[in-house]
Amino acid sequence: MIAGDRTLASKADAYLSLQHLHKQYAGFTAVHDLNLDVPRGELVALLGPSGCGKTTTLRMIAGLVPATAGRVMVGGRDISDEPPYNRDMGVVFQSYALFPHMTVERNIAFGLQMRRVAKAEIARRVAEAIDMVRLRGMEQRRPRELSGGQQQRVALARALVIQPKTLLFDEPLSNLDAKLRDQMRAEIREIQQRLGITAVFVTHDQAEALAMCDKVAVMNAGKVEQIGAPTDLYERPANPFVASFVGRINRLPCLARGDHAIVGSHVIRLPVTQSGEIEVMVRPHRIAFGEPAGGDGFNRVSGQVRRVVYIGDVVQYDVDVDGATWLIEHHTIAAGAPHLPGAAVDLSWRVEDTLAFARSA
Repeated sequence: MIAGDRTLASKADAYLSLQHLHKQYAGFTAVHDLNLDVPRGELVALLGPSGCGKTTTLRMIAGLVPATAGRVMVGGRDISDEPPYNRDMGVVFQSYALFPHMTVERNIAFGLQMRRVAKAEIARRVAEAIDMVRLRGMEQRRPRELSGGQQQRVALARALVIQPKTLLFDEPLSNLDAKLRDQMRAEIREIQQRLGITAVFVTHDQAEALAMCDKVAVMNAGKVEQIGAPTDLYERPANPFVASFVGRINRLPCLARGDHAIVGSHVIRLPVTQSGEIEVMVRPHRIAFGEPAGGDGFNRVSGQVRRVVYIGDVVQYDVDVDGATWLIEHHTIAAGAPHLPGAAVDLSWRVEDTLAFARSA
């Protein structure tokens, strides 16, 4: 395997730089020696499961939680000891954090009022922010009179209206339904790119991170496992955790002998030389039914279909291969699923689509 790039940018190119950031609670390390460099104008995701330290990292960037050790640098300036209101950052929270007794207009204006901006300037900037998030005509409504998506737009407008140099998102779309979530992530990305704001986006949703962000930092147990562009993480994961967390994948323990490995009763080819106990991984949508059209750069196994699940645009198959269940995914066709439970099938995939890692202890 070729490990993904573990650095986002050189220190000279970084606008936001986290240097050896560490957060220790009583008997528990939430974030351990985290280093992250974000170039100006990029949107970078912190992706990982619940409890991995991504929200704690975001809160340390914002100054809402003090770091135990390390530094937060913005534009070459150390802001580690600065209070939140001196960091020139806008934050969009998962819970929206709107004032229920205030109108949309007053919620958006609140940050400007706290900064003692002139009334005429507040009115102008609030109007611009309302137009930017498409809430014209809703200025006098209160949060309880808005849908979840509209409340999220208010929260985004409130963060943008102060014209921050850095924008932080803490799982802002997790309370929305799937269709609205897709719409809002496209709108957030469009606004971020148009304004050229440096942004950090915390999420546990790998599809969200891959679709929205320039680069993604995959976190696990308080550490960064891999940093890279979405294609790097998906195609060239650095380890089994990244391979499994970023997209669906089949994990198959086997014994490697040079450029071949034994998987059950089958011998498959590896893209690199390995030896001893390893774990082979293959993504479900890279596996085809039947013999490949041509060439010998393919691996082949045989099995039996155990289960078929139709989920609209995709059909998922559970195929038994020597007692192990393989997941296969194919786009649907008008005729429906071509293979039914009980059918004997041949499977094939390109050798270069085979990932191989040393087996974890």
